[in-house]
Amino acid sequence: MPPKKPLELSTFDGRLMDGLTFCRKVCAFFEQIKTGPDGTARLRLRPSKNEKRLIEELIPLARYVQARYREGRRIKVRWFAGSQSYDGWLLSAGAIVDKDLVPRKVFVEITTAVHQNDHLLRQALQEQRSVFGVKGISRDNKTRAIASEPYVFTPAERAADLAAQIIVRIEDKSAKGYPPNTVLIVYCVLHGVTLEDEWNDAVARVEQAQVHHAFLEVFLVETSISAFSATLYGHPERASVARLRKRDRRPSCPFNY
Repeated sequence: MPPKKPLELSTFDGRLMDGLTFCRKVCAFFEQIKTGPDGTARLRLRPSKNEKRLIEELIPLARYVQARYREGRRIKVRWFAGSQSYDGWLLSAGAIVDKDLVPRKVFVEITTAVHQNDHLLRQALQEQRSVFGVKGISRDNKTRAIASEPYVFTPAERAADLAAQIIVRIEDKSAKGYPPNTVLIVYCVLHGVTLEDEWNDAVARVEQAQVHHAFLEVFLVETSISAFSATLYGHPERASVARLRKRDRRPSCPFNY
């Protein structure tokens, strides 16, 4: 029996596939990189498009598909690696679509809400350096060494920071032209221990900012062990609804590195 062909971005690029097949292959792609040579370092430092697109686009899209695929709504996925006005689209079929509860076709745009020092934190982690977190970390302009100083958060600061990062990404994407029925997926990178109350507080702050109405949905997701997610609806009749979930209960592979 010939060996299986290794997964790569071309496995997904422009290929229409069933949503659950897509999720399975994304999980397999993650495990292939993680268990390969220097796998953990590659996932942390993301030296090529393979790791970057996997972490920042394919995994968040898979999480959205997992959250929406259900009885009465079968989903097919087509993701694109190139430069176009959206990152992919989904085709839905089933009773939920037949009753016009969800569109048959939605476009998808994926973005990342992250602190500007995240790359320094990941590099320090890979180099086994002790750091206190993204706030207080810096790089010396002459030696290029990473330095870190203690930083104490105020009670609501973590939620406020996360909300601000999300709002900036939504505003940036809202200023661009997207096709009708576009879903914005925001991959949220959390730092330190983030409690469920802090996540919910951040989501509430984003909703209060009222910046999400340019999209059919804004799906907020983080992919660590907590697996927080939330949906903000862009339609006026559903704009005040935010579905908050502490954990995605559906089976998924752990995207930890």
